[in-house]
Amino acid sequence: MKESTGKQGLRVGEVSTKKRKWYSLIDKVWAYSNLEQAFYDVKKNRGAHGVDNVTIKEYELELEHNLRVLQQSLHVKTYRAKPVRRVYIPKPDGTQRPLGIPTVGDRVLQAAVKRKLEPIYEEKFLSCSFGFRPNRSAHMAIEKIRKDLLDGYTFVIDADIKTYFDSIPHKKLMELIREEMVDSSVLALIEQFLTSGVLENGLVYESHSGSPQGGVISPLLANIYLHPLDEMMSDRGHRITRYADDFVICCKSQKGAERVLKSVKKLLEGELGLVVHPTKTTIVDNLSEPFTFLGYTFKGGYFHMPSDKAIKKFKEKVKVITRKNQTVDLAELIKHRLNPVIRGWGRYFGMGFCKSLFKLLDSWIRRRLRMVQLRSWRKIKKLHKELRRKDWKGELPGLRMTKWRSSLSTPVHVALPIEKFRELRLVFLLDIYQDLHP
Repeated sequence: MKESTGKQGLRVGEVSTKKRKWYSLIDKVWAYSNLEQAFYDVKKNRGAHGVDNVTIKEYELELEHNLRVLQQSLHVKTYRAKPVRRVYIPKPDGTQRPLGIPTVGDRVLQAAVKRKLEPIYEEKFLSCSFGFRPNRSAHMAIEKIRKDLLDGYTFVIDADIKTYFDSIPHKKLMELIREEMVDSSVLALIEQFLTSGVLENGLVYESHSGSPQGGVISPLLANIYLHPLDEMMSDRGHRITRYADDFVICCKSQKGAERVLKSVKKLLEGELGLVVHPTKTTIVDNLSEPFTFLGYTFKGGYFHMPSDKAIKKFKEKVKVITRKNQTVDLAELIKHRLNPVIRGWGRYFGMGFCKSLFKLLDSWIRRRLRMVQLRSWRKIKKLHKELRRKDWKGELPGLRMTKWRSSLSTPVHVALPIEKFRELRLVFLLDIYQDLHP
């Protein structure tokens, strides 16, 4: 049966044909309802202002006017993407990751284009890709790797593409997009997003390659560009798991892994113009060597748990929240600042083998909170008052309220027992683990 022209645009060929050209999509992009929903997608993700200094809140004050102006600029083809604002965020290894922050208006249009492109490419993308896709998650990627390891594919290619988002060649990316998309107006918009330039230290630099991290559409474009890798690995029966630019390939033998890595390098470096990181890309026998992926460390061909780096980063966050030199209401600190961090980290890493770790971290967090409470009480008579309420027997203790070792003493544990933190609604990592492993 031939396809008909409908709301999704005009296609050519049979329904079952793999190569499908999309000729008319721009009218779906600039539809007001699509632009409006795109704005709320941008608002939900929050984010800072771009080079025009207009915040999401300010843009929303005249939302209909701003969207109508954007819509009209698309109609008459006067829209021009503004340069992205360069910012840097620190990486765990001490280096900095460059981000490009588009203006709110540009982010809205990127989201509008993404809303129409994503369903098209979701029909094409393979099940081995998990990053930045609807109804797919990092946990699903972790489970796939565990299944591959349990099936005996324990020789693992742990690969890393050097500065991937900054290295994507625009010409080759557009060639891949044109395999599905023929609408020249949409293609022109995507090219504008890619070549809008970067504003840094008052100067605008041209963009000759890359899709800046920070752009709404960048993750989709990144998935499109690495789709040939997914296809090649899947066609050859190799077990690849990819999350954006991070991927591992599980193999049966060392020699097999070496052959696969050669073919991967040939595709990525030869055909796609990327660079496989020479020192961060390794082959490990997971029965004897661990590897880390998406924050989890895998070892023994079976076990997975939070990596040392993930644990260190979590503890650093908790330390900042529970620093000693503050006078606070403990219940408010727990509810508004600490619980969200514990809950998010615990639910992400609670899928692993981490019961003992979670128990230790719970104990450490409570000790941190006991120290905060001692510092907030300041005077020891408040501790004595709490002990008398607990029917403390014997002489009331004398201890330093600002010393870390005091938080481990018996009187402080009596004054602030585990039950007290239950009353304060502190989230326990062990509870999260038990919920995830009933």
